[in-house]
Amino acid sequence: MNEVEACMKKGCVWKTLPEQIKSALGHSKEEYDRMLFKYSIRNQLRFKRSAVRFVYKDERAYYVKLINHSQRHLMLYPYHLQEKMIGLRITPFSYYLTMMEEIMTDFKSYDSLPNFTAADCLRLLGIGRNQFIDLMNQCRLNRKFNLMSMKRIVNIREYLPHVPVQIPIQPWWIVCVGFVTEEDIKGCSPRMQSLIDSLIDCGPQIASSISINLIHSLYSRGLIYLHIPIEDSTRVYVPPLEGFVMNRVLGDYLETLLYKIFISIDERTTVA
Repeated sequence: MNEVEACMKKGCVWKTLPEQIKSALGHSKEEYDRMLFKYSIRNQLRFKRSAVRFVYKDERAYYVKLINHSQRHLMLYPYHLQEKMIGLRITPFSYYLTMMEEIMTDFKSYDSLPNFTAADCLRLLGIGRNQFIDLMNQCRLNRKFNLMSMKRIVNIREYLPHVPVQIPIQPWWIVCVGFVTEEDIKGCSPRMQSLIDSLIDCGPQIASSISINLIHSLYSRGLIYLHIPIEDSTRVYVPPLEGFVMNRVLGDYLETLLYKIFISIDERTTVA
């Protein structure tokens, strides 16, 4: 890490930078602010807890740029910012669905997906290497000729899943309300509406206190999201990996952290 990036990691703004760093940047505050913004986006930093809030004032626009960058670079969904992403109506499922659609539209290979991103796509979309190849073959066979563009086109979204894979939900996970509109409510059963009202009025609830079928119904519609409570004292055990996707290494901050966890974590080591 170079000295400028080390300062950004510490949360330095222009006025707190060492003089030698300012000199190296040609005493250009604008250049440093631009670099700080890009660093924050690249590392998926939370707006209100990082120095980026001093150089970029529009929080919502910041998160839009962050998620667009993450999607474009095939990064993992930013689960640590999930409540912000939900406010943009971007769930993990919709995030990976759009990513997969763009990859297939550009006729990129499955190997273009980084390892952890590919694993999360498989977990939520049910699309692994074999499924991807099958889908691409279907798309090639069913392309339609467009007279206006004189090209063969295909609606990729038709071949992709419409709801996420049903994931196992642990009883100690926390159920939180997502971004729910009046239109969403109209399509919900009375029990669904009652739970949404309860989550809005009383706040997040532990999964064990709610019908698992109700959780799955609302989760598949993107109307709730799940928070996994982790404390500094939490111990994590990573079982032997089965069916892990090995494509390519992305090298971003989160992937690097996850590999370090895989190598060093055991049931005796706390998260902190």
